[in-house]
Amino acid sequence: MPPVSRNQAQLRMLGPVLCWAIVYADIGTSVYYVPGLLYRSVGTSAATFVLATSLAFVLLAEKYSEIATRYPGGGGVVSVTEEAFGPRMGALGGMLILIDYFLTAAISSISGFIYLATLVPVLQGFEFPLAAAGLLLLGVLNWVGIRESAQVSATIAIVAFGSLLLLIGVTVSQIDAADWSRVGAAATVAGRIPIADAITGFAFAWLAFSGLESLAQISPAMRSPRRRTAGIAMLLVVIAVLATSPLLTALATNLLPATVNPDAFQSELAFAMGGTWLRALVVVSASGLLLFAANTAVVGTYHVVGALADGEFLPRPLMRRSAKLGTPHFAIALAVIVPIAVLAATRGDLGTLGDLYAFGLLGAFVLSSLSLDRVRIAEGRTGLLFWVGVATTGLVVIAFATNLLEKPHATLFGGTLTLAMLVYGLIHRGGMPFLRRERGANVTTQEAERLAAESPGAIEILTLQEALDLKPTYSPRSLVCLRGPNQRLLEEAATHAGGSDQHDVAVLFVEEVPGLFVPRDTQPSLEAREVLAQAVAWLDGQGLTAVPIWRLAQDAGDAIVEVARELGVSAILVGTSQRGSLWRFLRGNVLARLVLRTPREVRIVIIG
Repeated sequence: MPPVSRNQAQLRMLGPVLCWAIVYADIGTSVYYVPGLLYRSVGTSAATFVLATSLAFVLLAEKYSEIATRYPGGGGVVSVTEEAFGPRMGALGGMLILIDYFLTAAISSISGFIYLATLVPVLQGFEFPLAAAGLLLLGVLNWVGIRESAQVSATIAIVAFGSLLLLIGVTVSQIDAADWSRVGAAATVAGRIPIADAITGFAFAWLAFSGLESLAQISPAMRSPRRRTAGIAMLLVVIAVLATSPLLTALATNLLPATVNPDAFQSELAFAMGGTWLRALVVVSASGLLLFAANTAVVGTYHVVGALADGEFLPRPLMRRSAKLGTPHFAIALAVIVPIAVLAATRGDLGTLGDLYAFGLLGAFVLSSLSLDRVRIAEGRTGLLFWVGVATTGLVVIAFATNLLEKPHATLFGGTLTLAMLVYGLIHRGGMPFLRRERGANVTTQEAERLAAESPGAIEILTLQEALDLKPTYSPRSLVCLRGPNQRLLEEAATHAGGSDQHDVAVLFVEEVPGLFVPRDTQPSLEAREVLAQAVAWLDGQGLTAVPIWRLAQDAGDAIVEVARELGVSAILVGTSQRGSLWRFLRGNVLARLVLRTPREVRIVIIG
């Protein structure tokens, strides 16, 4: 296999389709529970308001595409609001999006089991404990370090989107002229609704378009050029949402009898139009997508917590990482415990959860949209696009203000929680001068390694770039890959070096960072420093010069291959994996990836 070029390595970053999958795994889930929420508020005219809100959604999507492009470190509402209005307002945006994520996790988890209960009736009545157990499981998986496979997200998103299109197709083929007349009458009722009720419906319908923030959060992992990737991904999101949400809302709210469960409208519509097989397809794909949305919310929570801790608005110990697993276990616990508490307080009622959800969602939308307007003014970009953006901000402000007035309990909950977090954040900062961050909390692996190399803990080890700088002095032909103390592997390395008259050996420790993002403040772990120090000392005793290299990577196999290629080694020595099948599933099979990616001219020596 030829060496993996930098352009080929770039392909493993997120392209437009994979970005679409991640965002759709969040925003696409709203079609499963929002029609029921709207039905309770505005009845059979729900689709009218979804359509009316669609225009504003498209305009706001364009602004989020620009936000994702402008801030390669991610952060979304936190980054754009901080640039526009300063760090304190940026912190407010972060706290609003935290509320959004808490409610996303709660709603997605309970909705997944509500849908599953329509297919497996024995689960009915147990949706809340099952949702809580599901969130706890997600917490454990993230603590262990589940690999967020964009390919798996893409598969589930495509299956879910395809099942919804199939549901539309089957329904359209089943209904007659009378049904279409009923749907059409409901769709044109908006003109006869009093203006106050119309504004209220417009505000409620924004729940159908949640999830836009996800695109801005995954910006660090986007393929370059980021503007093109973000633009195409958002266009795909808009097409997918508009092709399904308005029509499915209209069909479900007008064709089904009033006795069905509105919280599982799409399952009921599938059963009514296609029978059990279609219900099974819709329910399984819906549950999978909702589970991914809950996991996205958990991951998003601890990344936002990291951004707020980076700005000194939350305690840095919240982002303390497990010495063994490398994951922020305290932040993950927070991301799971709060949604479970919200579910317990609301008894899993979707109507109440939806009201609470709208507060954080629309608050974050207002701040993001208004802040981008402010940034455009500062840059002198006040043409047509700017004024369209201002109009978009006005529409979102109307929706937010309406929700504040129409949902006083949600306003009390959201306002109190936001105020409490903001006051705590300001007190925690203690009035210290705040230095504006030039980068977000997340960076590329290369940037994280460069920053880590400047830390006191990295004095005795090298980054890949530092090792390359030393090539004129040391030219190792063997690469020894260690994950822990391995005396047998070191002995084999010494024997191999002696047999080929080598005096230099490269020793590599890969610090695995699960997920899509690498925190800016990641440093070599104590384990990495100890393992490399012991290896260097032992090899030095054998008369060999060891070059200790430390790397950060989401995929250890890819990192090993890159080091081998850059150093030009002829052999890679690795130990057999001591990890169980569950670990390999969550973190990936290093040996399998290594064999797949290593150039043919490089030998792989596996020491059992």
